[in-house]
Amino acid sequence: MNIIDAVSICILVLFVLFGIYKGFISTLLNIGAYFVSVVLSFLLKPLGASAIKHSDRIFNMMLYYTEGSEFIANPEYVRMEISSLSTAEINDIIASSNLPFPMGREIAKNIAREAFADQGIVTLGDYFNQTIVGVFINILMFLVCFLIIRTILSLVINGADYADPFPMLKSHDGIFGGALGLLRGMLALLLVFMLVPIVLTMLGQFDLITNMVDDSAVARVFYKLNLLISIAA
Repeated sequence: MNIIDAVSICILVLFVLFGIYKGFISTLLNIGAYFVSVVLSFLLKPLGASAIKHSDRIFNMMLYYTEGSEFIANPEYVRMEISSLSTAEINDIIASSNLPFPMGREIAKNIAREAFADQGIVTLGDYFNQTIVGVFINILMFLVCFLIIRTILSLVINGADYADPFPMLKSHDGIFGGALGLLRGMLALLLVFMLVPIVLTMLGQFDLITNMVDDSAVARVFYKLNLLISIAA
């Protein structure tokens, strides 16, 4: 167990305790608000991402800080055109680049369909740059939308509870609330671990951070099997 696992367990425990305190109904409503926020964030994400991509100043700043081509182990490949490389060679380059999930998968998909050909982008390095900054922006915008929507829904739920407190179950309300609190904590971890590809993209050159993620048992579930990351990318 490393620090990522320890912090994750503490988060789950806090959500369980909060669920016990708030009770079944309140926790259930908050879980419902979570799913509503996820759906609305996926719908709104393309609008925010498009606005950033059409702002040259913001997009170029993000492109500078992500610098996807730096992940290519052999600098000679950076300026090579993708048409000059076989599929096997491209897969080998991606595999050796030590890219954070899901960057490698998205790069392979974009190269296979020549996603940036209409922009005159043909080199392997530029495909790394454009794909990684695109995934970076998509995930970031999803999280921003989620935070805004979830905050609004939380205010509504808490306001309703304050005006007319939610009823408590006749028995075992705390136990059921705690169980839902655990589920809510797991859902929260899915969101927290959506930050991992962003952090690894910007700080992936620090082996300490990469090794902490690779050695974390919790990260193997909530990061590498994270459905929200896969869809948001």
